[in-house]
Amino acid sequence: MRPTIHDYDTTEFDFVSVMSDIYGVDELSRLVPGTPMERLTWKTDQATRFHAKFYDAFEAKVQDLYRGFLASFVPGVLGTTEFCFQRVPTFRVHFPGNVAVGNFHTDGDYNHGQGEVNFWVPFTPTWGSNAVWIEEELGSKDYRPVSLDPGQVLVFDAVNWSHGNKVNETESTRVSFDFRCIRLTDYRPSELSTVDAKRGLWIGDYFDVF
Repeated sequence: MRPTIHDYDTTEFDFVSVMSDIYGVDELSRLVPGTPMERLTWKTDQATRFHAKFYDAFEAKVQDLYRGFLASFVPGVLGTTEFCFQRVPTFRVHFPGNVAVGNFHTDGDYNHGQGEVNFWVPFTPTWGSNAVWIEEELGSKDYRPVSLDPGQVLVFDAVNWSHGNKVNETESTRVSFDFRCIRLTDYRPSELSTVDAKRGLWIGDYFDVF
């Protein structure tokens, strides 16, 4: 699946307001650490207090909106209502002078299986060095940034297409989450787990169904 960009209705799915409420800010792009933060690595890019705050608030503040979004948006992309989905999306924050993910990679490097489709949803404008970068052609390692605004979703095959980010040299923090879905016709049970959180990559743990 080549990377594609899709739109959704931000009045119906107002993630920006929910995320702003979680962090107590009026403008997510101005969210800052407050204290010096070391450069994140693949071992620490899910371990900040900002990540903990999102995951702690997810069930009470985000889950219903997220599941409604899945039910409304994903079938139009996958062409089916029968799919499994990542139970809790992966939160990302890309502060100026730092990275959001530790290195360029494919999700296949981290045990994710064929058939997964990745949905990347930013809640701030993304461009240049605060964006996700994806290779222009599969296997080329010739990376280009993806510019999006809230209300847009990047959909791509992250299992096979290499992607990552660069040090954010803008003055704007990027806040986003991403999640993975699989058509049930493509789903194959796995005995593997995610590398960071050690969640089992099967329905009932990392994945869920309606």
